[in-house]
Amino acid sequence: MQILSAKDLSKYLKINEKKIYKLAQESKLPYTKIGGKIAFTKELIDKWILENTSREHNIYLAGSDDILLRRIIDLYNQRRDGTVFYAPIGSINGLRLLKDSAATMSCVHILDVEKKNQDLAYLDRYLSKDDYIVVELYTREQGLILTKGNPKGIRGIEDIASKNVKFTNRNQGSGTRILVDFLLHEKNIDPGKIQGYALEADSHLEAGLKVLQGEAEATFGIRHVAHMLNLDFIHQFRERFDLVIPVDQYYYGHVKSFLAFFEQPTLLHNIRDFTGYTITKIGSVIHKNV
Repeated sequence: MQILSAKDLSKYLKINEKKIYKLAQESKLPYTKIGGKIAFTKELIDKWILENTSREHNIYLAGSDDILLRRIIDLYNQRRDGTVFYAPIGSINGLRLLKDSAATMSCVHILDVEKKNQDLAYLDRYLSKDDYIVVELYTREQGLILTKGNPKGIRGIEDIASKNVKFTNRNQGSGTRILVDFLLHEKNIDPGKIQGYALEADSHLEAGLKVLQGEAEATFGIRHVAHMLNLDFIHQFRERFDLVIPVDQYYYGHVKSFLAFFEQPTLLHNIRDFTGYTITKIGSVIHKNV
């Protein structure tokens, strides 16, 4: 194991020694302390170089689960040198990874429950408006996904409690869970009265499959899943689906290439018939404070 001082590493990487200390202080460079001074392991530095070289070509996207976004990523990965890696871990968790520089961009749909609408309040709450650019991808329909034929005659979310319907919820931290809790609050419905409120599904498709397989009679999710699985659907909300990108990532070639892909006629032809989506504003910048 070869140990390098900050001065040694400065020569090895051919960058200013002050920059070495700055990267270490910001935890962007792997280091240890020996005798009160910072030191670096060459093997870990070499691994760091490889990882950052990979980041110059690949995109790490974390956030909300979305079927159309998966389709777009699949089409992009088939045609480009770089690769988009997608972690559907929920809107809030995606923003946390973005803040920690563990993701290139995040995909989110977060309702501002205080203003009762969708704006960019989540930037102030989880990030910093000045450091991020927001791109609108599309809007999509959210609502109740129900057993085919709707045998219990459900008309709205209030019937989930009053008619003792077996429900499957979405996972904590997801934009859909925030929306469900908001709608229940608006209707003065106690979540404890909903059978299955504590049961969680990690994706829209998983939640829909619970209904299809009879494990639940209702869930909350996007219209497209109900369409795919031939289940009933009751519209409750239309929401905007955003990409959040750090300013320092936005101008990189691989990020610009991914964003430019939204304008390609071939892509638009392949995704125009996705039920429950409106793609007329795909790729539009809605926040750019730079």
